[in-house]
Amino acid sequence: MRLLTESCLVYEHPLNEKVRTYLRVEYLFQQVHHQLALANESQQLGFFTSLFALIEVLDRNDIRPDLIKDVERCEGALVNWSRHPHISDELLSNMLQRSVRLQSELLRGAKFANVLKDDKFLGPLRQRFFIPGGTCYFDLPQLQYWYTLDLATRHKQAQDWIAHLTLVEQAISFVLTFIRERGQFQPARAENGFFQSNTEQFELLRVRYPLSYGCYPTISGNKYRYAIRFMQLCDTQGRATTDQQIGFELACC
Repeated sequence: MRLLTESCLVYEHPLNEKVRTYLRVEYLFQQVHHQLALANESQQLGFFTSLFALIEVLDRNDIRPDLIKDVERCEGALVNWSRHPHISDELLSNMLQRSVRLQSELLRGAKFANVLKDDKFLGPLRQRFFIPGGTCYFDLPQLQYWYTLDLATRHKQAQDWIAHLTLVEQAISFVLTFIRERGQFQPARAENGFFQSNTEQFELLRVRYPLSYGCYPTISGNKYRYAIRFMQLCDTQGRATTDQQIGFELACC
């Protein structure tokens, strides 16, 4: 079985809508930070595109109640772990303090992204960014002017916008770390590229496999049952099922 001896890829698949939204938010934060250098016009455009997509996801999905419940569950798990003799007291204490702080701030906070939705500069831009070609300068002269400001000014303003979302970013990271660490990678084999099993109400599947197989996994299922099918890119059909025996590792979280 070709595992861990060569370059591998980890693919994650959510098994419920809540975790699906969490992963989307995490991904968009990664994109926002990746473009934050604002070194050229393409990065600036990418920054606003990702920021507005993030605002849209947070506006359509009120994830604050779910995050409060999940952080509380994480705190309960930490309390249970504290009874284990081999757990680091210092690390556990820091994690517990973090969970208490997050719960307190989430309970006091309002719906995420409200401040950015009402921002006088971002509001008109956001409307145009969802229109194909809507970011032309004849529609957004203020954006063209913003691109000409010195880098320090643009950096500070961008960081101020992101600061309004720090709480949700920290809470998402905290909860997803706990979800991922619930499952340990175990060896598995997909006969003719296919594998299926029961989920026992897991929330996230993680598949780690060698890139040398030349394929990628697709997952269908829900919190009770799932199926993994490895596919190959195909010039004529777009994609095709592989008939290989695929050795991979699976973590059910």
